[in-house]
Parts: sequence; structure tokens; C-alpha cells
Amino acid sequence: MAISFLTSTNIEIDVYLTFDPSVELTDEQRSTYLSNGIMEGTVKEDATKFTIKALSPSDREEAEVRAGSYTRSELGRMLWIECPEDDKEKGKWHHALNNEEREAYGSYQAYINRVYLEMIRSSLVSINGEEASIDTIQAIRPESHRIQTITELVLHIQRLSLIGDSGK
Repeated sequence: MAISFLTSTNIEIDVYLTFDPSVELTDEQRSTYLSNGIMEGTVKEDATKFTIKALSPSDREEAEVRAGSYTRSELGRMLWIECPEDDKEKGKWHHALNNEEREAYGSYQAYINRVYLEMIRSSLVSINGEEASIDTIQAIRPESHRIQTITELVLHIQRLSLIGDSGK
């Protein structure tokens, strides 16, 4: 069948963060794990284990509403879509924006960040078998690890929620 369907929102999986020192991955294994969830590296016993659950389309929509989807900047959304990938080009592109466009772009980026947090709030079951919340994630230090944690968890949540049982 060419179309995948979410078979259940009761699906829970354990995931690990690729920057965890207790998770050993080559660059290729890291890419494979983040894109399709197949762990081919070594996970040591003390690695931090995050348990997440699948989100239904309505769960994801509710997360977007809580994040402010009805008040987000549509100009910001359009700019976010057309933003260049290359950092140098992005810098030049951003510099050329007028003040209204920069404000709209920044506002939309803040909205996306809130969506990510709301997705985690709805999906996170536990960390190392202990009940956890978005506040637990927000307490991760240093800041770069907190941001990487959010990014990787959202990747896993989206993969789990959008492709059903296969590919997990």
C-alpha cells in the first residue's frame, strides 16, 4: 500500500538523543536514526531514554492552537517558507528584510518554537521510566542541549505520529 495510516495513538516508543555521550553513532547512523528511527549504533546502559507517544491529527492541531495558530503571522509564515537554507545566504536574506518583515519572521519563528513545546507536552510520557513534563525538558542545561533535545524529540514525534507502525 502506498499510503501510510496511523494505526493507533496508543503507540509508545523509546528514543535516545544523538548527542548523548552514552549513545555512539557514526554520522550515517545518526542520519538514519533521525530520519527513520532505526538505531544501528551503540546505546550504553546509562543513556537517557525518552518515552513518547504518537499524536493523532487532532492532538497535533490542538498543540498548534495552544501555540497560537489563529494569531500567527501569515507574512511571517510566508517568509519562513522562502528563507534560504544556507547560513550565509540566510544572513544576507534576513539583512535585506524591512523592519515589518523581520518582526513578522521573528513572530512566526516564536510560534514554531511554541508548537514544538506543545507537541512535546502532548507526547512525552517519561524519561528513564520516571514521569516527565515539558518543565523537565525546559530545565535541561546547557541551552544548546535543551534546544537539541527539543529538536530531536519533535523529529521523533512527527515520525511516530505521521507514518504509523511501519518504519519505527
